[in-house]
Amino acid sequence: MIFTSSCPMFARLGHVISKYWLLVIVTWILVVVLVGWIAPPWDQVTRDGDFAYLPPEMPSAIGERLTREAFPQERSKSEMAIVVSRSDGPLDPADLQVADLLSQRFYNFLGAAEVRRGQALALAAKQRQGQDAAGAHLADVTATAAFEEARTAFNQALEINGTFAAALHNRAVVHRLLGRDDKFDEDHKAASQLDPKLADFVGLAPAGAGDLPLVSVWSRQTEVFGDELRSRDKQAQLLILKLSNEFMETDNVRVLEIVEHEVDRVRDALRAQGATHLTLGISGSAAVGGDMLRAAAESIKNTELLTMVLVMIILLVVYRAPLLAAIPLITIVVSLMLSLDALALLTEVDRLPGMSWWDFKVFKTSKIFIVVILFGAGTDFCLFLIARYREELARGLAPAAATAVALEGVGSAISASALTTILGLAMMFFAEFGKFRNSGPAIGFCLTITLLACLTLAPALLRAAGTRVFWPMHDRFAAAGQARMSTSRSNRIWQRLAIWIVGYPGRILVVSVLLLLPLAGVGLFTADHVTFDFLSELAPDRTSIHGTSLLKRHFPVGEGGPVVVLANNPRGGLVDEAFKVPPPAMSGILELTIAMNDVPGIESVRSLYEPLGDPPQRVSILSAAGRRNVFLREHDLTKAVFLAQSPTHRGHVTRFEVILEDDPFSQQAMQTFSQLDRRLSELSESPSSFWQGASFAYTGTTPAIHDLRQVTHGDNWRIRGLVVLAVFVVLLVILRRPLICCYLIVSVLFSYLVTIGSTELFFQWAYGDSFQGLDWKVPIFLFVILVAIGEDYNIYLVTRVMEEQQRRGPFAGLRHAIVRTGGIITSCGMIMAGTFVSMTSGSLRGMIELGFALSLGIFLDTFIVRPILVPAFLALLYRWEAWASLRRRPN
Repeated sequence: MIFTSSCPMFARLGHVISKYWLLVIVTWILVVVLVGWIAPPWDQVTRDGDFAYLPPEMPSAIGERLTREAFPQERSKSEMAIVVSRSDGPLDPADLQVADLLSQRFYNFLGAAEVRRGQALALAAKQRQGQDAAGAHLADVTATAAFEEARTAFNQALEINGTFAAALHNRAVVHRLLGRDDKFDEDHKAASQLDPKLADFVGLAPAGAGDLPLVSVWSRQTEVFGDELRSRDKQAQLLILKLSNEFMETDNVRVLEIVEHEVDRVRDALRAQGATHLTLGISGSAAVGGDMLRAAAESIKNTELLTMVLVMIILLVVYRAPLLAAIPLITIVVSLMLSLDALALLTEVDRLPGMSWWDFKVFKTSKIFIVVILFGAGTDFCLFLIARYREELARGLAPAAATAVALEGVGSAISASALTTILGLAMMFFAEFGKFRNSGPAIGFCLTITLLACLTLAPALLRAAGTRVFWPMHDRFAAAGQARMSTSRSNRIWQRLAIWIVGYPGRILVVSVLLLLPLAGVGLFTADHVTFDFLSELAPDRTSIHGTSLLKRHFPVGEGGPVVVLANNPRGGLVDEAFKVPPPAMSGILELTIAMNDVPGIESVRSLYEPLGDPPQRVSILSAAGRRNVFLREHDLTKAVFLAQSPTHRGHVTRFEVILEDDPFSQQAMQTFSQLDRRLSELSESPSSFWQGASFAYTGTTPAIHDLRQVTHGDNWRIRGLVVLAVFVVLLVILRRPLICCYLIVSVLFSYLVTIGSTELFFQWAYGDSFQGLDWKVPIFLFVILVAIGEDYNIYLVTRVMEEQQRRGPFAGLRHAIVRTGGIITSCGMIMAGTFVSMTSGSLRGMIELGFALSLGIFLDTFIVRPILVPAFLALLYRWEAWASLRRRPN
């Protein structure tokens, strides 16, 4: 007997599957086909990003809402920056024309995007006619405004290059939409003369021009702010593309590819002209997000392939029978297909009547965890089932009976072990961070489907194959005999280990703990030493890394992601009825500008008082600098950027852009932002300040990462406590020995600390000075998965110990359980660790770190915790119980 005592439920299930195995297989096929047919494509419903799933009460989330309300015209959520630079001197007029070439193309793309937006609004207005007259009118007015914005963008492109045929053609399209047929004829004729292909071209040029989610384009031609896009050393020029996408939105992969294509076209033209002195780069938060998503997609692809190859090789080595190795693979692949399709379906439940409250999301990177956990755990489940099946065949049972008895024998243990992982992952539902809250239960749901497949489909496939499953050795007894021979060789090792542990449990336990204690100490003090530096996750050859390096050479690195401060004064008074800023309000804006400039780590502050971010100072309006400042402050674009436009917030909210000295993703930027937040809180509480009682909200990369750090720190502690509690309850229900359950929990927590400490030291050595801490996702996923899966193996061992003790006594039963479970649990642990190794095949640092940590943790649990620390404790416990029993006996 390989494992735990039988369960009536699994006895009945085994007999049903053995008898109706064909029906079981056909049912699984039909379910997979049906769900796959009705489910939406995985890539269509999966999401990514981090900041969009922060709790709504966080300052950055409040800032996003306030921006939408107070600045409705400000729709940008991220940006890309194209850098044109030369290292041997200032940019000359010919070099600036290269920047202008890019500018004209992206102005054209901006105009095309506004045309698409206007057409969508016009269609909405048409659909609302007769149902919602006011809404239809508003949509129609907004559509017209979008068409006007489009015409402005095409005009800007043509101001740079009056012979830009595509912009002329597109402006003609706008004239037609606005009912200006005379203008349409004029522009269409001019465009056709410049490019005859456009004479019969329908739509916007070039094809797909309106596909970029552009909100605005800032170039050196932009009024007020254009001069700020030239570096102080005059060696670099920026082109800013403001996007409506959040920086980690999946669409940014496509956007980055389009921008790369445009930049590559210019690079190729420069090479053809021999102009090798210019360097072009792409930076900005959206570029970083696009690169991270591309790296994640590569990691998913590599992980899937490597996981399948590793599991296939391991199964062939273990079984040396292709059909027998195929059964776990078929079972897992079927459950994986069904799981992904079922998850995709669950994201659509909110569309059903009465289900609008449903809010379930799946993320692209979750697929990595789903694949490795399903292949690792599913293979383990099948290994236990097949091992028991072979044993029953060796006892002389027919395949039908052996299938039923095998499932009866291991069904309870497999279900119990799976339950710890499923419940552990389900505890992530209680996280505040939406990505954790959805990902954990999603992975647990997939594992539940895999468990069902291993308990039904796998035994049905075994029953269908019969003894042919052992081909090329058709004789089931020969196959089982080979298994016994192979087992007997390993048994000698486990027999020696069992005798050693039972004979010297105290010394072995103390020595083992003392050897690992230093690493556990490192883990205890560094478990929360994490980094949120998204740039550090990417390889040096990525587009955004190259672009950011180029940006740092010529501009303050903080230009890539400024902190936007929204100051909300409940008393109002920022503007009068004529939308003029009265002197007290301007003094208040100056006060806040100076206060933020004085915070260490801040490079400059752009505000209504200093729109270009110059050092704030009072100057006479009669001087040249004073007249220039007045002109800039009164400019319509300046007011649109810095003063709230909506009636609700008009006169109450003003905007500041804070440029940091450090990388917006760095630890130093986080510290600077914390100081900034404290300084503004002090002003809000100061009776002498114009801003007494004001509230401050923030947007931008640095505030969002700051909030992400706060939320995930709280989630880490909450989830850890809930996972430990859930796993302890499962252990208590199964084992009903509180002291043993407590020790099993302590053992996996000790294993976690050793693992996280070892991982910290390894990557500190591997990365050298660039190491700022483990990726922020590593500790939480490592804890949940390692604690849950570690207890799986403990359950396998302890339940077998208790079963053997009923027949053999405490110490003989312990020795026998160590021997009988050693080989199979070690095989399972090696397979599970192997699947996690596949996570290191990608290029994202976070996934590499997590894959390394999980593999190390499973190896540690397989070769140290389960075979040494747990049996040694049990031997000590049984000695103490025997001694206590002797003391209670009367003399």
